[in-house]
Amino acid sequence: MERITISHAGEERSYLLFIPTVQKESYKLVIGLHGFSGSASGFEKETTGGFNLYAEEQGLIVAYPQGKYFYPSYQTTDPKGSPITQTAYSSSWNHLGPLIANNKKVKMCADSSQSAPPFPSCKNQDSCYWTSCVDDSDFIKTIALKIQKEFLIGKSYVMGLSNGGMMAQLIGCQYPDIFDGVINVVGMQPHKLSCVPEKPISLIIYGGLLDKSVPPISINSSGGYFYEPIKNTVSEWSSKFNCKDTQNSKITTPFVSSETLFYNCDNDVTITAIINAKVGHAWPGISPNEGYCRSNIQSEIIYSECKEIKKISGSRYLLNRLFAN
Repeated sequence: MERITISHAGEERSYLLFIPTVQKESYKLVIGLHGFSGSASGFEKETTGGFNLYAEEQGLIVAYPQGKYFYPSYQTTDPKGSPITQTAYSSSWNHLGPLIANNKKVKMCADSSQSAPPFPSCKNQDSCYWTSCVDDSDFIKTIALKIQKEFLIGKSYVMGLSNGGMMAQLIGCQYPDIFDGVINVVGMQPHKLSCVPEKPISLIIYGGLLDKSVPPISINSSGGYFYEPIKNTVSEWSSKFNCKDTQNSKITTPFVSSETLFYNCDNDVTITAIINAKVGHAWPGISPNEGYCRSNIQSEIIYSECKEIKKISGSRYLLNRLFAN
């Protein structure tokens, strides 16, 4: 895996690029987006259980973009109880900007919500706005088009966790001519702002029923933000793409969950909702606290070093389902 730096909107942005050892006439491209306060290398190493193992197995080209980050300060106390100031790494994807552009009156959080430190790129945003304010949509599109130009790519997909899942869904909505499918893991978009593409594209959206941060059902989140329930999102997508049939099933391997599949849709796309009743805010098969790290390829980031996690059963299930379409 190598690190690629490009100029975008007047500043340097980077992504990690994995090329499989097996040479193929054409490749599938997957764009993987880390969660809030995650990193590109942390998403590969920990969040997804070592996704490059699956990519090598399947012969995939994978790009892991890095979201904008900074180090906001906060007040705490030392072991003796004296006040001290510390800093913490914070990164994000700006899915909010495009979603609220024409819907600024939609209330995204409760008055008592936990406000996040504003990113330096944001000016005069209200307290419900917790991401950066840069044009991440165009950044991710630029990466995809660059790779599609450099390699013979058959189909392209975008996936992400949490804030990365919200961004992945947005990318699918904005660029259905570039991407063929989306995997959104525990990334419900804001209530009443969840997007639907104008053209058919496949979607897998996964949620943990015990998730309090970004709940997949109609309950208040622990942070006071309002999110669109999974059932509403797949209902809108399946209606938009004229899906004629629905199948409900229980799966037990590699994880126990309930699955609703909408099929016989326009352009043969499929819409899939997966609810895991026994887990919270995490990639399937991985614990909730993984991915908040960086590996040596991103040594400039002040963060704990990633460990090796080799557990790709959840990734394999999600991607194999998407590729089967």
